[in-house]
Amino acid sequence: MTATAAATRTRRRSARSRDEFDPTPWPVALLCGAGGGACALLAFPPYDLWMLLPVAIALLGAGLLVRSRWLAGLVSLLWGLALFVPLTAWASTYAGTTPWIALGVFEALYIVVFGLLARTVMVRRGLCPSSAIVVSALWVAVEALRSNAPWGGLPWGASAFALADAPLLHLAPWIGVAGLGFVVALLGQLLLFGALALLGRRRRGFTGFSGVWPFAIAVAAVLATVVVPHPVNRAPVNRPTMTVAAIQGSMSAIDPVSYTMPEDVFANHLAVTREVLEGTAQNGTQLDLIVWPEDSTGWDPRQDPQLARQLTGAAAEADAPLLVGTQVRVGEEERLNQSVLFTPGQTSPYAYSKRHPVPFGEYIPMRGLFSRLSDKVDLVSLDMIPGEEVGVMDLDALGQGQDRVGILICFEIAYDSLVHDVVDGGAEVIVVQSNNALFGDSHEAIQQLAQAEVMAVMSGRSVVHISTVGQSAIFSPTGRRIDFIDHWEQGALLADVPLRTGITPAVAAGPWIAVGLSAVGAVGLFAALGGDRRALARTATRRRRGD
Repeated sequence: MTATAAATRTRRRSARSRDEFDPTPWPVALLCGAGGGACALLAFPPYDLWMLLPVAIALLGAGLLVRSRWLAGLVSLLWGLALFVPLTAWASTYAGTTPWIALGVFEALYIVVFGLLARTVMVRRGLCPSSAIVVSALWVAVEALRSNAPWGGLPWGASAFALADAPLLHLAPWIGVAGLGFVVALLGQLLLFGALALLGRRRRGFTGFSGVWPFAIAVAAVLATVVVPHPVNRAPVNRPTMTVAAIQGSMSAIDPVSYTMPEDVFANHLAVTREVLEGTAQNGTQLDLIVWPEDSTGWDPRQDPQLARQLTGAAAEADAPLLVGTQVRVGEEERLNQSVLFTPGQTSPYAYSKRHPVPFGEYIPMRGLFSRLSDKVDLVSLDMIPGEEVGVMDLDALGQGQDRVGILICFEIAYDSLVHDVVDGGAEVIVVQSNNALFGDSHEAIQQLAQAEVMAVMSGRSVVHISTVGQSAIFSPTGRRIDFIDHWEQGALLADVPLRTGITPAVAAGPWIAVGLSAVGAVGLFAALGGDRRALARTATRRRRGD
């Protein structure tokens, strides 16, 4: 062996030694998994302890630093179960315990995928700035995958939706939902690096008491977001606001056997509407739009002359169009979930059909297979089919005003791609019609309302989120809550809602923020796979073997 080769091997051994960290004992790793998932749950509504989400990701990272892939997978599964099973407890209200648990387990499997990928990067690359970036990018990639697949995905539990009350939300119009997920994961990596250093488990970089620096950097980064400005976002010329009345009529309890809407839902919403019109007539307020929630009229009122007359009569009394939510049969086995506009002129010139029906809630994919596994699929007797057109209602073109209203129905507010579509289509304000009655007293309503607030800031549009039973609210383009009705209360949201025309950088970028960050994660992962194991410390007696 030449002297040069020997020197090279010596340098490699030295670098490897300095880069090592001690593995997490298996009992501690399991506690990190379960405890981290619990912290993640507390970050979301109704608890709103958003600052625990980076802590949760740091605990997950600590739990992954073990010798066994199988143990890392178990740690990840515990983390996912501790978050998603209680977070989606609302599903048990109508689907029952078994489908709810199945949903929670399925969502938790995405965390297992992330955990195994992140462990590979940390073990092979070490705990360095580049690995922190790659791991955070992988977090975004897995969240994007979970939000889009299978059957359109389910974004419930996405990192951004824990940040409705966080200063980090100021970043939303700049970097979008995916960017917020990246920032949260990166903060988690900083906390992990600092904690390992303070505990004496790192042998390179921040070690010992210098571990306070990653904590300081994380805190400083969060505080800096307080002063992040919102992008320039102007109102339409001579139209800064539109006056909207959104009606929460409430209803009787839904039949726990058939899950059909109670008969008083239409009457309740009509009664509250008339109360609002009496008030606006007294104070001289001119409404631009009245909005009823999803399922507020039962089956299509256009097929019932008496219901249609009452709706157009209310619109005529208000001298403003009335947007209602209804179900429309398509043949014998399918239906559409629609928003239908009724005008003072006794016409219904516009209808939007929900583009993203919820699998297992509004339609049953692979019905033949799943019907063998559970009789609960029979609760969805008519499969909902998706609409094809983006929901942008041009009131000027319809002769009903001057404003352009984006329409989303219920869970659609959780999908940033659908929000992008209505803004790109010219919407100056977004209306979300929802029916949360199926979820009883669960936390679903407040979780969905937080999603509406995040999407308002991300899109730079006011969001009018109206439910049959609440919670309902109006949010400004900066996230300020303009009006609010609590759960199971009867009332109306009434406000001059700000209109905006600007396109935020997040909307302009569309899916490319998530795609770009996911690509960074993929490239970093493949680079890590190209090297050998170098960061996980071994005892002197342990023989070298694959990780």
